[in-house]
Amino acid sequence: MTILIIIVSLPLFTFPAMLSACPADAQATRTLVWIYPFYMLLSAWLAWKAYPQRAYVSWLLIIIMLLTTAAMYVLVGA
Repeated sequence: MTILIIIVSLPLFTFPAMLSACPADAQATRTLVWIYPFYMLLSAWLAWKAYPQRAYVSWLLIIIMLLTTAAMYVLVGA
């Protein structure tokens, strides 16, 4: 599970590219891109922490992390 959470968290390293791909006039988009790494780190930590007792919560968090990553790529158009 730890390896899966790390793999799902790897798009965090594309944060600088996402930030540079944001349109200059879209302040809301830039704000969401700035929040994205903190959200991903917190979700990854919570999924890892919840797995021993509540595996279904971990799976839900991982699915939501994947959907959020896809949404961020669509948002910035990268």
